[in-house]
Amino acid sequence: MWSFRIGGAVLMDALAITCIVVGILIIVMRAPLIFAPRATLRAYDRVIFSTNARCRAFSVVIAIVAMTLFLLPFDDGPLAGFLYAAGWIMAGGAVFILVIPSIFRGFWRSMFRFVENSVPALFLLVRGVLGVLAGIALIYVGVFVVWAPAGGTPPTRGCRKPCRIEVAAPQW
Repeated sequence: MWSFRIGGAVLMDALAITCIVVGILIIVMRAPLIFAPRATLRAYDRVIFSTNARCRAFSVVIAIVAMTLFLLPFDDGPLAGFLYAAGWIMAGGAVFILVIPSIFRGFWRSMFRFVENSVPALFLLVRGVLGVLAGIALIYVGVFVVWAPAGGTPPTRGCRKPCRIEVAAPQW
C-alpha cells in the first residue's frame, strides 16, 4: 500500500492522501462561486465547453482521476468503497464525453444558460459555500479520521534529529 513516511514511521496512507487531495480540489473548484458566481459560470463555459477538443481534454483529466480512484489499493471500509464506486462512475462519464462530446456540450451548455438566466446569484453563492464546506469536511476526514491512530489525534511528535522523508511504494 502507498504511504508517506518520515523517519520510518507511517504518517499517511493512500486513503488519507486521497481524501485530502479531493477536498482541496473541491475547494478550488467551488470557492470562485462565492465571490463571482455568474463570472465563474461563464469561465467554466468558456474554458471547458467551448469546443469538442476542450471537452475531450476535460474527459482525459476525468479519466486520469478515475483511474487513480479505482486502482489505488485502499483498505476495506465504506469510504474506500465510495471512492472506488466514484472512480467507476467517473470512468463511465469520461468515456461518454470522449466518444460523443457534442451531446455532452449541448447538454451542459443548455444547463449553464438556464442557471445563468433563471437561478438567483444567492443560490450559486450558497452552492459555493456548501461546496467549500464539503471540501473542508473531506480534508477533516483525511486528516483526523482516516489518518489518526487509535488515540484519536494524528501524531504530533517531530524528529529530534534530521530524518529521512520518503514515499513508500507497495511491496510486491
